[in-house]
Amino acid sequence: MSLLRTTLLGIAAVTALLLIGSQALTLYTAASALDHVILALTVVVAGLCWAASAVVLLRWLDRRLLAELSRRLRALGSHDSGQDRNETRDETREETRGETRGQPRSETRAVPPLPPMREFADVNDALARASDLFRATAEEASARIESMQVELNLDPVTRLPNRRYFHNELRRALTLADSAGHVLMFRQRDLIEINRRMPRENVDQWLRSLAHRLDQLLGRRHAPPYLLARLNGSDFALLMPAATPAQALQAGEKLRLELRALRLALGEQRWCRWALAMDHYRPQDQASDLLARLDHALMRAESSDDDAIERANDENRGDNTGEHQWRDTLIAGLDQHRFSLDVQGLRGADDTVLRNEATLVLHDADTPAPVTATRFMPAAIRLGLSAECDIQAVRLGLDWLVSHQGQLAIRLALASLAQSNFLPRLGQLLRDRPMQTARLVLEIDAHGLADNYAAARTLCEVATDAGARVGVRRLSKDFAAMTRLHQLPISYVKLGGEFIKGMTQSPGSRHLAASVSDTARQLRIDAYAVDIPDDKTEALLRELGIIPAWSDATTGVSA
Repeated sequence: MSLLRTTLLGIAAVTALLLIGSQALTLYTAASALDHVILALTVVVAGLCWAASAVVLLRWLDRRLLAELSRRLRALGSHDSGQDRNETRDETREETRGETRGQPRSETRAVPPLPPMREFADVNDALARASDLFRATAEEASARIESMQVELNLDPVTRLPNRRYFHNELRRALTLADSAGHVLMFRQRDLIEINRRMPRENVDQWLRSLAHRLDQLLGRRHAPPYLLARLNGSDFALLMPAATPAQALQAGEKLRLELRALRLALGEQRWCRWALAMDHYRPQDQASDLLARLDHALMRAESSDDDAIERANDENRGDNTGEHQWRDTLIAGLDQHRFSLDVQGLRGADDTVLRNEATLVLHDADTPAPVTATRFMPAAIRLGLSAECDIQAVRLGLDWLVSHQGQLAIRLALASLAQSNFLPRLGQLLRDRPMQTARLVLEIDAHGLADNYAAARTLCEVATDAGARVGVRRLSKDFAAMTRLHQLPISYVKLGGEFIKGMTQSPGSRHLAASVSDTARQLRIDAYAVDIPDDKTEALLRELGIIPAWSDATTGVSA
């Protein structure tokens, strides 16, 4: 018999004996006063004994059962709660970075059982079941929360860290005392067309394989590990903390070549294009300013129509204008006619003016100096306003020809040709002023002939019908345009850049220049070369039959 049952039976027996004795005493009708006193004392003693036994029993129950039961119930939700939360956050960060966790989480510490009494057996079993159920529920909830945290920080398609996680890591890197490194952003420029040409599942598979390959090449498995993230549908970023300029340049070149190797075909002789921009950061930089500089550098890279890495140099460090500000500035400039032309003469070796070349300039009320086209045109292309800017440039060019002699060349953005209403408006504008149009030359990049031949052909038709001419610039950036020269009424081609500057040191460049000269001679068009570094290069160009030319900015002649 257990102690609890024995105690209860003993109390009941004593109480019963006392009651029986008290009843027996009352049977004596002639009881004396002493008997009454004894009876009263018996009742009092019996009551005191019962009360003392009840107090002892309650204190024993509270000490042996209730206190221990309360301690066990509190232990169900209090053991290692703070430690488990910290472990969850750490493991989430590690899984987001792609690292595997080492050891499983430690089990909850065992709670000592209640005293081994038969009356407590059911309570012990219930507590054990409740503890197991609570532990399983807590582990399931913790796993679900951890999974949600991981999903919150990962891109659902590529499984790369998303924009939120990248921003947090970038801000954390900038808070370090010796924070210095580089950030490379790259954008898939043709993702909309890719989605239109391919099923969504195939596009997602291509993005996953590309992300996996880049993550292996320059991500978490790189030494030192870098952070590769997907910021949105078409934008990606690579955070390279503590990377020197040489290391960042090497990583960027690896990335550029890998992206080129993983391109998708968009049709005959057309491949999807990437735009890349890089910038370095220092401890005093802000994350928003750094990303704004990179975004503007990406806009410049998009307008250059090649996959060269655009550098956001220190001179652009104060240029943090966002898209909304550019939109307001450009729309206000178009509405209030704040644009003008910067005209410079292109001169030959005998200092004769071959033609004049004009670039569009924006006069912003908020900036004292004029804003050049190299700054606002990338934003105009991004915002779909390049056609309006080019129409404004052609209109100003026709006005300039009214009071000036000679020819005037105006550059057109390839993005403008892709807008459906641009070429009809351009044709109408040229036909309205035939006298000036006869001395107007419209320049386009050679890249347009190779990748957007239909639009380039339509431009040539519109220009020649109105009496204007079309020239091709930056042929050295895309020699594939030479295969289209015989199909279009082109007036001249222009070479420049690093191709001309290094031609004396490269036999291959000389052979390419000779091919350009032969093709131009056969088609009866002129071939010009700019960016000439020295007299030796000039003599070589003359020997090949290419016309050397210098702008007024180079020769010192005022425009």
